[in-house]
Formats: sequence, C-alpha cells, structure tokens
Amino acid sequence: MVARVLFVCAQNICRSPLMAAAFSQAITASSVEGRIDWSVDSAGVDADPGRRACRVAAEVVTGVAGHRSSLLTPTMLDDADLVIAASLAERAAIARLRPAARTRAFTLREALLLDSGGPIVAEGLPQYAAALDARRGTVEPPRAPAFRWRRDRGNPLDVVDVHTFGSRPHHRGLASAAEDAALLARRVLRALDPASAL
Repeated sequence: MVARVLFVCAQNICRSPLMAAAFSQAITASSVEGRIDWSVDSAGVDADPGRRACRVAAEVVTGVAGHRSSLLTPTMLDDADLVIAASLAERAAIARLRPAARTRAFTLREALLLDSGGPIVAEGLPQYAAALDARRGTVEPPRAPAFRWRRDRGNPLDVVDVHTFGSRPHHRGLASAAEDAALLARRVLRALDPASAL
C-alpha cells in the first residue's frame, strides 16, 4: 500500500515544502513507517517551477534545504489520497482546479481540528480522508481573535504566509506549521495503526 500525501501552498517555496518535510520526518521517526510506503510531496497553486526554498523554512526543518518549487497540476491531485492546503484560499484553488479533490482536501489546521473529534480508525489513507470529510460541519471551528487593530493573521484554520510580517513572526509561524504537520503525521499513523504507541 502506498499512502500519498500532497501539501499545497501558493508559491511552494515556504509553507508547503516545510509542512511536507516535517510530516515526512515524523513518519520516518515512527515505528509504523516501514509497514506503509509513503509518498509525500508538495506543490504551489501559483508556483514558478524550480525556485529554491525559503531560507527560513530550511532553518526550521532541515529537509527543506534542497527543495525546488513545483506547480500544482490536476494529475497531482488525482494521485493524492490526502491533500493538505496551507490556507482556505489554496483549498479553494484546489477545488477549482479539480472539483473531485474537494473531499480529500483540507487545510492543515482543519484536518487537525476534524481529527480531534474522536478517534479515527482507517484501513488506509483514502479512508482516513473520507472520515475527516464526514466530520465537516460537525466540529466547531475556532474563532478569529477579536484584536482587529493587530495585523490580519487570516482565518484560524490557515497557515498564514507571514513573509511580510518580519523575520521573527515568519520563523514563529513556520515553526508552528512544522509542529502541526508533525502532529498530523502522528494522528494519521495512529488512525492507520491504532495498536501503535505514538
């Protein structure tokens, strides 16, 4: 069985390669990793192919260093069992590009929120994605902070592109996204192998 996960952001130089690398590292560190063949990739809805990864992303997760950007294609979406978008904007772009992928596409934080609604047991990654999709509308989404005088950090379900917010917020935002991607990997593994101690 090959489990195919695709991470998507806008340019594929920062958020999605970082999330893919953090997810892959968490999979590799688990005892379940050898029982499933994993394919973890990333792409961008507006990517200029071949660009180097963001320097800050490479500092946060070492596996990002050699990354080169790729443009998201319908075939990539067709092949993926689970599609994780950085934000609601990218999730919407995925749905426009390949409407059939909507049931397998979630933002990173949306997937974590839906998974927190109780244990999921799945025979494979397609069943895990279907279980998340079945929970849409059943879990209360987080509310945006009430401090409107601060810079807009987007929807709480988004991993916001924080390049323009300065180096410290950029580093913090990417570190948080890496932690969330690793947490998602552990939750996926728990769903696919409930007997494992993760």
